Amino acid sequence: MSAMKATRLASVRLLLLLLAMVAGTANAQVMKEYMHVPDGIYAVRTGLGITTMIELSPSETVLDYSLGFTSGWDVSRRDNIFYLRPKNVDVDTNLLVRTETHSYVFELKVVATDWRDLEQAKRAGVNYKVIFKYPADARFVAKSEDKPAMLNTGIQAGRVYSFDYEYATYSRAAWLIPAHVYDDGRFTYIQLKDMRGLPTGSFPAVYAREKKRSEEFLLNTTVEGNTIIVHGIYPYMVMRQGDNVIGLRRGFLK
Repeated sequence: MSAMKATRLASVRLLLLLLAMVAGTANAQVMKEYMHVPDGIYAVRTGLGITTMIELSPSETVLDYSLGFTSGWDVSRRDNIFYLRPKNVDVDTNLLVRTETHSYVFELKVVATDWRDLEQAKRAGVNYKVIFKYPADARFVAKSEDKPAMLNTGIQAGRVYSFDYEYATYSRAAWLIPAHVYDDGRFTYIQLKDMRGLPTGSFPAVYAREKKRSEEFLLNTTVEGNTIIVHGIYPYMVMRQGDNVIGLRRGFLK
């Protein structure tokens, strides 16, 4: 073999090695793993038109969460899993999650906006899934005295309830229309009647407005069976699941 051919062959091998390294790095970014540490801040890299999943330990009990730029993101949760999707380009923000024993601080970044194929989005650093590892001594159950009381979604004697709610929607998604909406002066209960059409693993996100046409903000919710429990009472609420939207109004009888 001539020296020139040997040099060319070595160059080709080096190029293939570099391409493999780049592909490996992109795949590693798509599936991002973090070790949970106290006061840690975790970057989540997203792209327009792409859903990113954040998966906490299945042993975690999520108490609540809060999103900074609520109008810039679609966020939904099912148990220990969060689904995120940016609505626009300049919507970088943070997401705070609180469980029985841990807290999580996420920085949500939009890194892919004008991609033409998924490989290009991967090269931009998009995360498809973010998962966590935990120290061997991690505790997921709070001490009995620290546990929050379980919320009872049934009607209880001696408590005062308001059923003074109405809804409006253009959506044809029957599963989004609630069977009942009521509050007990502290929590709002939205009971869904037809769960068959509900997209797998994702309850609707619930937003509130102080006025009919004011800016929306994401609400803390808990799911018990077929009931979405909103932590608070609001004059206007909006349930969103993808393109399906329903508006709820309190106090329409007054």
